[in-house]
Amino acid sequence: MIELCHLAKSFDGNDILKDVSISIPLGKKITIIGPSGSGKSTILKLILCLIKPDSGKVLVDGDDMALLTVDDLYKVRKKIGLLFQSAALFDSMTVEENVGFSLFESDHLLSQEDIHYKIDYALDLVEMKGFSRMYPAELSGGQQKRVALARSIITNPQYLLFDEPTTGLDPVLSTSIENLIVRISDELNTTAIIVTHQLSTIMRTSDLIYYLHDGCLCEPETSQSINTSSNPIISAFINGELGT
Repeated sequence: MIELCHLAKSFDGNDILKDVSISIPLGKKITIIGPSGSGKSTILKLILCLIKPDSGKVLVDGDDMALLTVDDLYKVRKKIGLLFQSAALFDSMTVEENVGFSLFESDHLLSQEDIHYKIDYALDLVEMKGFSRMYPAELSGGQQKRVALARSIITNPQYLLFDEPTTGLDPVLSTSIENLIVRISDELNTTAIIVTHQLSTIMRTSDLIYYLHDGCLCEPETSQSINTSSNPIISAFINGELGT
């Protein structure tokens, strides 16, 4: 389980997160929404301990991320997969090399045969098995996202973090990525945390939806309840009356 306990974070005197607390149930898909610049991606960075909170704690399976040694932090991070907003593939590497990068670089317990098996399995899950020898420049935006997703699941993580997973994609490609997120999360029984401001992603992927407002998370909604939310801030956001 991932628990955020009274997180606060500021940058250059600006309070981005003031008091963020949430316990994320195992196997659930939760979405954090809100306008650009509200601190959504900051939460993901705090979970990964890429930055540390000014106050509060991030607990992953009971471990306080800010207190772990370098070796222990590495072990906990192996439980977490991340899909970057831009896909962030290495241009000079093939699809196969991108997907297996973490295993080639660090997992010396696996044979080359085992690594290639894991790569084939991950590419098959994202419906990209025939693309292993291609380079990112030869792929469409949607295909690059699929390869990045395969890379994020190569270590069989318990948790998947998605930072604006459908940004820059047309509606058809967005739908395919959203469906893929749901299917893979369900098949692998992973806990998914999705940061987005795209309404289709919110509706299609979420068990619980949290709106980040003024540095705090509002009470959660579901995809069924959010359209009729009694919270005026959430209602204004859904109806396009607030900036995204």
